[in-house]
Amino acid sequence: MIRYRFFEIWRFLAALLIMLYHFSHFAPPETQWVKDDLERLRPLLDLFFIISGFLIFTRYEREVKDVATYLTYLGKRLARLYPLHLFTLAYFVLVGLAVQVGWSNTGGNPDLFDWSALPTQLLLVHAWGFEDRLSFNFVSWSLSAEWFAYLMLPVILIAYRRAGLGGLGLLVLLSFAFLEALVASGVTPFRRWIDIDSWGAYRVFADFALGAFISVLAARSRLRIVSTLYPWIAVMATCVSMLIGMTVYVNIALIALAIFLAAVTEKNRPAVCAYPLFLRPAAIVSFGVYLWHPVVESLMFSLIWSRYLEGHSSGIFFGYVAVSMLITIIIAMLSFRFLENPVAGYFLSRLGGSRKNDRVPQG
Repeated sequence: MIRYRFFEIWRFLAALLIMLYHFSHFAPPETQWVKDDLERLRPLLDLFFIISGFLIFTRYEREVKDVATYLTYLGKRLARLYPLHLFTLAYFVLVGLAVQVGWSNTGGNPDLFDWSALPTQLLLVHAWGFEDRLSFNFVSWSLSAEWFAYLMLPVILIAYRRAGLGGLGLLVLLSFAFLEALVASGVTPFRRWIDIDSWGAYRVFADFALGAFISVLAARSRLRIVSTLYPWIAVMATCVSMLIGMTVYVNIALIALAIFLAAVTEKNRPAVCAYPLFLRPAAIVSFGVYLWHPVVESLMFSLIWSRYLEGHSSGIFFGYVAVSMLITIIIAMLSFRFLENPVAGYFLSRLGGSRKNDRVPQG
């Protein structure tokens, strides 16, 4: 079984850049350019989603055959997503309650604590168009959107099983056309689909369909690429394209090319993509880094930095950022080992799965 170590590394690096972007909102005025430059890397979120679509399709294309296997697959995915979502949501609910009763006036923007949105948060449907703005753990919109894409996997499977690669290609085109129509209609509060978050389910489904398309292309490819240089050139070209402001479809095409080259390279020569084993505990927790960093931000920046340290030099700020990022990575590693895996294992055992032999896929 191919491990796709490239994807582990890229998702981890993307999670770090997203975390740096959010922390940089607290930067001194003279370094606001950092936030502005990182803002241009927004399509890296789509790297996350396209890779997820690739991995989910690769893992479950043959396994999901009927209602029973579909429900088993959904149970595994929910076991992966929901425990940490619920835990971080509970944290922000407690912060919101503390703000509401006057025990605290920090910990995040007061607009985050939209109590009317709590039901959709609990049901994991808050990025399906039911809400017009983000609330509580603001990055959890992507979990809601991925959950939608997981539920819609049969649409992708039917397109492939009925019409092959051409069916997947058509589904990709229709999905992005729907996004364009959704934005043009004025139904959403967004002018570009690349900015969609509270309606992000439809953006992520398009990315998932593209990931499935790339998965089939890579599996069928006869290219003899064995050097890691080509995938890295492609991903660097993607970042440059974003920074210089190329159109979103150029960026998406470059992301797709990078993922394709990485998959083909690792298929041809898995060992060449290996990285030191001691780095793996950090590299595999990109999901945790992504979901935990708003919690760290609320404590380290909205509370401590804004109250006690704001106004210090840029050097002190970025040193503080580095410490905060390291704290986030450590929390994510501990969470993966002591919270997410045990809870997921318990959940799967209740469904009749084996924790030893049925590891929760990272997807």
